[in-house]
Amino acid sequence: MFDIATQVVLGPQTATAGLFAPEKSDETSAQMQETLSAYMDVVEAYLTREISRRSPAFFAALSTLEELHAETDRCVDKIHVLRDDLKQTALTQCAPGLELIRMRRRQEHLSLLLKDVELLSNMRHIQPTIDELVSSGDYIGALNLIIEAQEMIDPDALNDTKGQTNIVKNSSKSNKGTSSGNGSRLKDTKAFKILNGDLTKSLVTVSSFAEQELAVIVLRDMREFVDDGLSTTSDGLLSRSKVDIYQINLAMQLTPFICGLVRTGGIGSALKVYRDSLMTESAGLIEALYPDGFPRSKGHEVFNDVSQQRVLGAAVRGQTFDQFRTMLGQQQELLLLIISHIGMVRRAILAVIDENRPLSEPGSAETDLSKTDSTTSARQHASLSRRYDSAKSEVLRSLNDTFDAFMDVAHVRCAKLLNHRSEQNARLSLPGFHSLYISIWRFIEHYEALGGKMCFGLRGTLTAQAKAFLSNFHTEKSRQIHILIENEQWVQAEVPIDFQNLVNQVIDAAYATDSQGAIDQHSPLVLGAENSAGGGSLASVPGFAAPYSNSPLALVPQGSAGAELTLAGRQSATVPRTPTSLQLESPLSAGAYGMHLARNDSDAVSIRSVDTAGIGLMHIGSESFHVVGCSLVLVKSVVEYLQCAVNIPMLVTDVLQRLVEVLKAFNSRTCQVVLGAGAMRSAGLKNISAKHLALASESLSLCTELIPYAKECLRHVMSSSQEVLLSQLDRTTNDFVNHQSELHRKLVTIMSDRADYHGRTLVAVKWDELDHSAQPPVPAMDMLIKEVRKLHKVLKRYLPTSTLRSVFAQIFSMYETKLTAQYQKIRITSGEGKRQLMLNSQYLIRRLRALDSSVTVDWELEVVVNNIDLVKPYQPATAASSPSPPVQETGLTSSPAATPNPSSDPPPASLVSPTDGPISPEDANRHD
Repeated sequence: MFDIATQVVLGPQTATAGLFAPEKSDETSAQMQETLSAYMDVVEAYLTREISRRSPAFFAALSTLEELHAETDRCVDKIHVLRDDLKQTALTQCAPGLELIRMRRRQEHLSLLLKDVELLSNMRHIQPTIDELVSSGDYIGALNLIIEAQEMIDPDALNDTKGQTNIVKNSSKSNKGTSSGNGSRLKDTKAFKILNGDLTKSLVTVSSFAEQELAVIVLRDMREFVDDGLSTTSDGLLSRSKVDIYQINLAMQLTPFICGLVRTGGIGSALKVYRDSLMTESAGLIEALYPDGFPRSKGHEVFNDVSQQRVLGAAVRGQTFDQFRTMLGQQQELLLLIISHIGMVRRAILAVIDENRPLSEPGSAETDLSKTDSTTSARQHASLSRRYDSAKSEVLRSLNDTFDAFMDVAHVRCAKLLNHRSEQNARLSLPGFHSLYISIWRFIEHYEALGGKMCFGLRGTLTAQAKAFLSNFHTEKSRQIHILIENEQWVQAEVPIDFQNLVNQVIDAAYATDSQGAIDQHSPLVLGAENSAGGGSLASVPGFAAPYSNSPLALVPQGSAGAELTLAGRQSATVPRTPTSLQLESPLSAGAYGMHLARNDSDAVSIRSVDTAGIGLMHIGSESFHVVGCSLVLVKSVVEYLQCAVNIPMLVTDVLQRLVEVLKAFNSRTCQVVLGAGAMRSAGLKNISAKHLALASESLSLCTELIPYAKECLRHVMSSSQEVLLSQLDRTTNDFVNHQSELHRKLVTIMSDRADYHGRTLVAVKWDELDHSAQPPVPAMDMLIKEVRKLHKVLKRYLPTSTLRSVFAQIFSMYETKLTAQYQKIRITSGEGKRQLMLNSQYLIRRLRALDSSVTVDWELEVVVNNIDLVKPYQPATAASSPSPPVQETGLTSSPAATPNPSSDPPPASLVSPTDGPISPEDANRHD
C-alpha cells in the first residue's frame, strides 16, 4: 500500500531518488519528515475508506458462520443415534447369516485340501510307473503319463503358448475359488518339492529320447524314399501316388511323438535335431557319389572349405565326361529326392497337428460335473488349442528354414561341380554339352517347382558355361573353316547324303512350328536321345517341347570318349526331288573328306557319315548347287549353330552373332583365295581358272539360298523384341551377292582381255591374201570361237542357267563392242578380202548363237564389214633405186593366214594370261 501511495503521489522515478545520498542528508531532513507525514496521511485515508466500504460483508459472513456451527451440532447428535441402531440390528439379524457363510467356505477349503492330498497320493503311484516305462523304452507311454501328471498338478501350465513348459515352474497365478489354485498350493508343499525332482528328470530324459526317435524315424523314411526313387525313376521324382503313400505311413509313425512333443512344448527342439541329422546324413549320401580321392567332409559347412574344394576339383577334372555326367546326374536325382522328402515331411507333420488339434470346447452341461470342474476343463481345452496353434506356427517356421537351407545346399553342390569342370565343359562337342545342359536345366526346373523360388545361382553358372562353350565352339569352327578354305583345291566334291539331309533338316525346321510359332517338338534340329550317363530321357528346355527321339541328329550312347554326333539319313517331304538329280554315285574317297574335327576332350565329330553314298549336287528347295569341300563344312557348321540356338535358347542372340561372323569370314576368306589368288600360295594351285571362279560363285549361291531358312529357324526361337537382330543376316546376304557379282565381273574382265588380244590378231590377218576357195574360219577366228565355247562349256557345267545367261550376255555385249572397234582398224584392199572377213564374221555369229539359244547375239558385224572402205595398196615412190630385201614383208606373207609376232602379242595358248593379273589361264588348246 505504501508503494502504491508513493508512486501515485511522487511517481516511480522520483519517489526514492536521492533519499540516501550522504551529501544532501542535512539539507533534506526536514523535507523528508514532511514527506513522510504526507505519506502516512495518505495511507490512513486509504485504510479508512476501504474499511468503511467492506464492513457490511464482514458482519454478514460472521453471522453465517455462527449458524453453521449450530447445524453441525445437530447432525452429530443424529449420527450417534444411527450408530446405536445399526449395532443393535447387526447383533440381532446379520450375525447368524455370516456365521453360516463362514462355515460353508471352510467346508470348501477342506474339500480342496482333501483333493490335493488324494492328488499327491496318486502322483506317488504314477512315478514308479513312469520309471518302468522309461527303463523299458516305452517313451511314448512315459511321455503321456508325465503330461497327465503335469496337467493334474498344474493345469495352467498349458497356458504357456511359447512351448517352454516346466514342471518346476512356480509362477502360475493363484485364482481363488477355482481349481487353478491347486497347483500353487501343491508347489509350495514339501511333498511336491520331493516329487518334482523325479518328474523333471523323467521329463528331460523322455523328451530327449522322443526328439532323437522322431529324427531317426524321419531319416529312416528318407533313406527308403531315396532308395525307392533312385531304383524306379530316372528324373529324381516319385509319382504323386507313391509320395502320398509315404506321407500317410510317415504320419502314422510320427503321430504319438508329435502330439506328445506339442503338449510338452518340445516340437521345436525335435525339429532342430532333425535338421542337424538331415544335414549330416545328406552330406554323407551325396559325397558317397564323389570320386574315391575326395575326403568326406561330414557336413555341408565343411564342404565349402578351400582345401576340400581343391581336392574335389582335382578329382572331378580327372574323370571322363561320362563319369562326370553319371556322378552329376546321380547327385541331382538324390538332391531332388531329398528336397521332395523334406516337403513331404512338412506336409505330414502339419497334417498330424491339424488332425489332432481340438476343434471345439467341451460342453459344460453334464450333471456329474460341478461348475468349477466344467470351467477348469474348458480352460484346459482352450489352452491346448492355443498350444497346437503355436506348435503349427513353429513347425512351419522351422521346416521352412530347413527346406530353404537344403535348397541352398543343393544348388551350391551342383554349381561347384560345374565350376570345377568349366574348362572341360567348354571343349565338349555340341551333343555332349547339350546333354549336360539339358540335365542341368531339368534339375533347375524341378528345383524351382519344388522350392517355389528362382535358382539364380545355378542359372548364372549354367549361362556362363553355355557362353564359354559357344565361344570355344565358335573359335574352333572358325579355325576349321579358315584352314579348309586355305587348303581348298576348288574342285567339285560329291555331296554325301548325310549332308543333303542336314540341309533338308534346316528347311524342315524353318516351317515346322507349333501353334504358338515356336520350334515344333518334332523338328529335326532338336537334339534328343537317351541319356548316355544316367539312362534317362532328356527333358525339354524353354522354347520347344520334348526332344524328338527319332531325330537324325540324336545323341547315342558311347564310351568314355564322350558324345558323338551321328548323322542318320532322312528324306524331307518338303524338298522336291528329281530321280535324275539324286542318282546315287560312288562314295567319296577316304582322302577327299575323311577328316575328323576332333575336340580337345576326345569328343570327335566326323564330317563323313557312316553312309558313304553320295549325290552330285546339293539341293535346296528347287535349286541345285555344285559344292566344294569347304562349303560342305560350312553347311554343317551352320546346322550346328542352328542346333545351338534351338537346343540352348538362352544363347540365341549370341549364336546369331557368331553365325554372322562365320559367314562373313567365309565370304572374306573366299574372296582372298579366289579373287585375290591366295589359293596359289596356300593350296599350291598353279592358276585360278574360270572353273574355280564358277565353283566359288556356286558356294556363295549356296550360302545365300541357305541363309533365309536359317533366319526362319532363329526367328522361331527368338522373342519378338529380338527379331530385329535378324537384319544382320540380310546384310550378310547382300555381302554374298556383291561378292558373287565381283566373281562374274571377273569372268567378263578375263574375256575382255582375251577379246582385245583376238581383236589385234584379226586386225593383223592379211585378208586380201586369202585364197578364194578358203573356208572360214581363219586360225585367229577359230581360236576366238574355241575360247568362248570352252568358257561356255565350263560355266554351263557349274553355273545355273540364269547366271550363265547373265554372264554371257555381258561377255557378248563386250565382244561386240571390242570387235566392232577392231574391225574399224582392219585395212582391206580387195573385195575378196572383204568377202573373207564377212564369211568369218557370219561364221562367228552362227557358232556363238549355237552355244545358247536364250542368249541373243544380234551383232552388227556384217554392217560394220559392209561399211569398211577399200584402200589402195601402198606403191613405192621410186622403183629405180636398188631395193633392199623385204624381210618383214616376206615374213608376213609366208603363210596365207599369218599371225602377229609373238614377241609383240601374247600367244593364244590359254584362256587367261598370267600377266593380266592374279587370274591364270584355263587351257583353251583342247578342242571340243
